Amino acid sequence: MTHQRGKVLVLGEDTRSFLSVIRSLGQSGYTVDVICYDRLSPSLKSKYIRHAHNFNYQAYTSEQWLKQLIKLSQEENYQAIVPCDERAIFPIYENKQRFPADTVLAIPNNEVITFLFSKQTTKELAKKELVNHASGRLLMLQDLTYDELCTEFGHQFVIKPTLSFKADTLSKRQKVEIIESEVNYIAWKQRSDLNEEYLVENYFSGIGEGVSVLAIEGKVLAFFAHKRVREPRTGGGSSYRKSIKLDRGMAEACIKLCRATNYTGVGMFEFKKNQETSEWILVEVNARFWGSLPLAVYAGVDFPTLYIDALVKKHEVSESDTALVAIEPDHQRYKQSVYARSLTNDIFDIKKELEANLNHLSKFRSYFKTLSRLFSYGRLLLGKERIDSYFPADKEPFKNELKQFYCNILEPKLPWYKRPTQAQQMAALIECLRSVHKAEIKMVCYGNIMRSPFAQRYLQKLVSKTSLEWRVESYGFHLNENRNSPAECIAVAQNFGLDLASHRSKWLRQEHIQQNDILFIFDELNKDKLDRFYQAKNIYNLANFIPEQLGSYLNIDDPYGKGEQGVHKCYLLISEALNNIIAQFQLAEKSRESTDKN
Repeated sequence: MTHQRGKVLVLGEDTRSFLSVIRSLGQSGYTVDVICYDRLSPSLKSKYIRHAHNFNYQAYTSEQWLKQLIKLSQEENYQAIVPCDERAIFPIYENKQRFPADTVLAIPNNEVITFLFSKQTTKELAKKELVNHASGRLLMLQDLTYDELCTEFGHQFVIKPTLSFKADTLSKRQKVEIIESEVNYIAWKQRSDLNEEYLVENYFSGIGEGVSVLAIEGKVLAFFAHKRVREPRTGGGSSYRKSIKLDRGMAEACIKLCRATNYTGVGMFEFKKNQETSEWILVEVNARFWGSLPLAVYAGVDFPTLYIDALVKKHEVSESDTALVAIEPDHQRYKQSVYARSLTNDIFDIKKELEANLNHLSKFRSYFKTLSRLFSYGRLLLGKERIDSYFPADKEPFKNELKQFYCNILEPKLPWYKRPTQAQQMAALIECLRSVHKAEIKMVCYGNIMRSPFAQRYLQKLVSKTSLEWRVESYGFHLNENRNSPAECIAVAQNFGLDLASHRSKWLRQEHIQQNDILFIFDELNKDKLDRFYQAKNIYNLANFIPEQLGSYLNIDDPYGKGEQGVHKCYLLISEALNNIIAQFQLAEKSRESTDKN
């Protein structure tokens, strides 16, 4: 029988670290509440969750998010608050004095925050402690060419943001990129913020290995080691990992860094090891719960419960009351050569690898490599592997992950899949418009500078010629507000009799959405954002109402970067869709009035 402990609050969203922490603490007898950033996360189906709250940085400001968290912690009097990534660690750390004094905050100590959360300061500390690390330096890349970087770093090099999350944009993770060509470098520059410094390093050939630890006041109490079975081509986390024997040199490096930072908490020290020479370097430190955590728990090292027990008890964990793993390989107590993979991420990674292979290898070799990778799923049948989201006593998250993959990815591509007809969708929209006395309509696109402001003003123009009492506004998901519409949008809008020169973008927050509001979006990415981060009931894709004689459209694509010709096509589709809606609504109203008279 599980011993009943206190209440804890876990913050995160994924089916790896977040779900593993929930299951670990729930199984250990803690009552688990969660704050989940993603309303569609399969983790929310876990039976170990008592209450789930959906505060996030897309629908709420940072201060709104923090106030909700503090209010919740005061009302529930949690024993511990457990953040799974920087999006919660940073604001909790900066405002720890605002939380109840008797609530333990499972966040890194000051020295860890100072030295191990920035890749640059981690590199400096590694150099001081004589830990092997990649050579490199901080650079402003705005004016540096690929050839100039190749001169110093070689034709293959790595670009790293110093922080995974920036304090002012906690909704967006910054990713490491492996640069292999000039085309690759130019593409990276186009999507990156070039007003900040990046850490540029020489590429080190090897396989990623991780050493996970639990440390209290600088003393390492538990170890676990794994390696990446598959390395993503362009960098980032691996979807498939294997537990391995602990490398003594890497363990000693972890001990040095933990001692130097008086490390209190859990973390994963990421290394890269050349399999031929056995040379290795420290890549970075994830000083919090990490993506491969499900493998560690599966292999026998229950980091979440060990960590929270240590904090709640408020005394140093001793070897007598935890199952600790010694450094010496002969005395390790976790299972080696067991595997775990993130199912959805692995499927997408297999797809990317196949596409890349087809560009460089023959079809036969490309498909052969893909088939051999698919055969690795046979380890599931042998009991040597587990899917991250799967747990025999808590199967619903895994079922939900499969369901989402089928409904969102597979089903729309099947020959028998049928979308609702335009007539059916129009009927549903008309019924929705009728159900509210004064319709509040929101046009929502990504940036609120091109599509949604035009749609707002065009619909306002149409409504002004009728007796309809519809209020129309526009918003975007982009967090930066008060941006102008591009010159090409202003020019094309004038051809439709509209003035976008005075438009300034607005960021859509949850407070802008009332229960009966009607939201028009333009593509499936807009819909996905609303579903994941907002509570909104009436959502319609404007592409579904484009008159059929103009063709069949699933999206009205963002015309950003496509010039006046692209903008004109976009605005034509929007205007025709809105003309169609108004015409069909008025026709339906006349029909209903006629029926009522008879």
